Amino acid sequence: MADAEQEKSSKDVEKEQEAKLMAKYGGLKPKKKLLPKDHKFFDSADWAMNKEAQKKGDQPPAQETLPPKLEPMPVPSRRVSHLDPLDK
Repeated sequence: MADAEQEKSSKDVEKEQEAKLMAKYGGLKPKKKLLPKDHKFFDSADWAMNKEAQKKGDQPPAQETLPPKLEPMPVPSRRVSHLDPLDK
């Protein structure tokens, strides 16, 4: 029973805080984005090429994605002492 009362009071506290914020700030509308950020350019030349392609009505050149080169690197063996020779 005490948990239900505490849960109810925490909900009441949350509603009171929301009411205070609404009274203080009103219903704030979410900011709209001024510029769409769905495409990032590598540098200014990439941006200029894309802009030029848009003026001509062409599709911007697709950026090719290269597959990663994942090859295990050989790990050199550790020497126990600086007195051990490198080549065994």
